[in-house]
Amino acid sequence: MTPMNRLTSRNSVLLVLALLAAALTLFSPAKAFADNEGEALLSNADRARLTYFYLAAQQKKADEEYTSAAQLLQHCLQINPNDAASCYDLALIHFSLGQDNLALPLLKKAISNDPKNPWYLETLASVYLTTRKTDEAVPVLEQLASLQTKRTDVLVQLIQIYKSKGRTQDAINTLDRIQTLQGNNTQIASQKYALYIDLGDTVKALNQLKQLCEEFPYDATSLLLLGDQYMDVGLADSATIVYDKVEHIDPHNVMLQASRLQYHLLMGDTLHFRTLRDSIILDRKADPAIRINGLGSLARDAIRDSTQRAHAESIFANLLADEKPAISTLQVYMAYKTYSENATFEQLLPYMERILEIDPSEFETIRQLLAFYAKQNDAKRVGEICQRALIYHPGEMVFHYFLGMSYAQQDKTQEAINSLHIALRQLHDNTPPDVIGDVYAMLGDLEHQLGHETEAFAAYDSCLVYSPDNASCLNNYAYYLSLHKDQLARAEEMSYRSIKIEPDNKTFLDTYAWVLYTQDDYTTARIYMDRVVEPAKADSALLADDNISATLFDHAGDIYLKCGQPELANRFWQLALTKSTDKKMNATIRKKLKKNKKSNHEI
Repeated sequence: MTPMNRLTSRNSVLLVLALLAAALTLFSPAKAFADNEGEALLSNADRARLTYFYLAAQQKKADEEYTSAAQLLQHCLQINPNDAASCYDLALIHFSLGQDNLALPLLKKAISNDPKNPWYLETLASVYLTTRKTDEAVPVLEQLASLQTKRTDVLVQLIQIYKSKGRTQDAINTLDRIQTLQGNNTQIASQKYALYIDLGDTVKALNQLKQLCEEFPYDATSLLLLGDQYMDVGLADSATIVYDKVEHIDPHNVMLQASRLQYHLLMGDTLHFRTLRDSIILDRKADPAIRINGLGSLARDAIRDSTQRAHAESIFANLLADEKPAISTLQVYMAYKTYSENATFEQLLPYMERILEIDPSEFETIRQLLAFYAKQNDAKRVGEICQRALIYHPGEMVFHYFLGMSYAQQDKTQEAINSLHIALRQLHDNTPPDVIGDVYAMLGDLEHQLGHETEAFAAYDSCLVYSPDNASCLNNYAYYLSLHKDQLARAEEMSYRSIKIEPDNKTFLDTYAWVLYTQDDYTTARIYMDRVVEPAKADSALLADDNISATLFDHAGDIYLKCGQPELANRFWQLALTKSTDKKMNATIRKKLKKNKKSNHEI
């Protein structure tokens, strides 16, 4: 691999630094800050040579000829071994090539020769942070912060490191430096409060917030922060005084209501808590988030204590009487009815429909309705829901998929195929492979219904790529392959895999028995067919079994006839006739019965 290829293949912060340096052709920040030891001792000729080769190296970097650039920089260091800019630029090239052992000493040498260059310090700090050597990064960041005193980003980085290392006092001291630059604010005060609490110094912690409130005596946010922290340390009376002050300044402050609620809750004052909570819930102008939290609290109380349910129902009735109640209110009410009264899905349907009247695009409600009607096999309703959903979510694969399923159940085969192809165009990286497999499996079944065998087999193959254990696909594919004599071995392998996945599935067992039958292995075929039709069972029980279709009875008759049991064959053909509504199948079965009767008579 050439050096250039290696450069482009590495993915690291250090490579970014190298490319940044390479983009600077005739001007280098490294050189701009340079005041190198030893340069004053150079002759005018050597100084000119150094400048010439250094600028030539910059041009090579701009042309992405990094090997040549490194050679030119090495030549610069032969002229002046202490040239900081050359050390720095050569270090970046070594970093980009993964030669950290060569790069790091050069970078440190550059800093040693030019300790006031912020580019060098920032690069070294980045190297240490990238390699998680935070202890080594701290003195470099401190040196950088001292050099560039207004760099709050550097101070923030130091605070994060100090916190992670448990150096709480150092973090506080650094926050003081930011406070000097920016002035006091809620964020700084709250951070210092938390740090003093970590140190166990409650007095200093609260003093930080008191100082903030003294500086901003009419700032409700700062006052509420102080009041809430009073509550945290158990100073309820002090908290009340602060909350009263906030109410005087801003009586409609949203967060004050939340703080008052928390106050009553922590004080165990259930009566005042519930009274305030209910007033907030019923106040249409209150903050929606606080209202819904209060409503959730009301519902939980009523679920736990049946004596509270009449009150809860009256509150809900008040809210639901609005022309367009909040969707979250309807959702909380449905949850409440589910847990308090074990409400059925049918009982909740009116509320779901109301949600969709308010917001037809509400995804979760659409999903729940879709799942319910799909479970009920209500193909028409599933189709209606999907068509409405696709108006608002045209790129949502699941709706195209279920719409295709709905069409298939209504024998609208081509419409189903079209919907499934649209579903496949909506695939994304997070689409579960099993879902993709299901789409292709259904597509294969539908294409085969239309006699498009090539397209069907291609769909089945695609399904098994995404979902190798899709039992339904394996079974159906195996059955259709068994119709081709040159595919019998493959059909048997697929069918056997399906019954390994679902060993009690009678349709799958029938397919395997039938594939064996087509290979003239009648004895083994009968073993599996016995598990399907269970000859010892009464005819009435077999006919009542929805898992045994007329086709399965027909296959059983064929297999038992080949196994020398014509009476059993007649029995299962008769059962097939009883269950079948297919005139063509019935005509074929009657011919089998007639032929079997004639054969027995001749014997």
